[in-house]
Amino acid sequence: HETIRRVVNILVTDIETESRRRLETLKPRDVDAIRRAKRPVIGFSPDIQAANAAIKDFLHARMYRHWRVNRMTSKARHVTTELFRRLVAEPELLPDDWRARAGYAPGTDRAARLVADYIAGMTDRYAIDEHKRLTDMSVSN
Repeated sequence: HETIRRVVNILVTDIETESRRRLETLKPRDVDAIRRAKRPVIGFSPDIQAANAAIKDFLHARMYRHWRVNRMTSKARHVTTELFRRLVAEPELLPDDWRARAGYAPGTDRAARLVADYIAGMTDRYAIDEHKRLTDMSVSN
């Protein structure tokens, strides 16, 4: 935990120092001056930005794009896509409180928004279980 604390401290100190330097250079008089700035006013120094990019590249190559992670991502996409399609087409499958809030006809933009909100509020485990309840004949509701 000490190493993490030190790394976070380096990042926070760097972004504060670099942002203060950028503000001193820009000397904004108002919010519009910040909006018109040609580059972000808040950000890391070039050295920390380069180190951050190198870490991200490493993580993407060796962790985020690892075949096991890709498999889980594919499964999650399948579950959420199937849940969405099914619930938009058949809103009567939604729990009573969600169905009551809907007050819509299947296939409308409002239906899609409501179903998206319903799915977004699910934990991974709940989404998997809900998918099973809706698709697996051996699972009782």
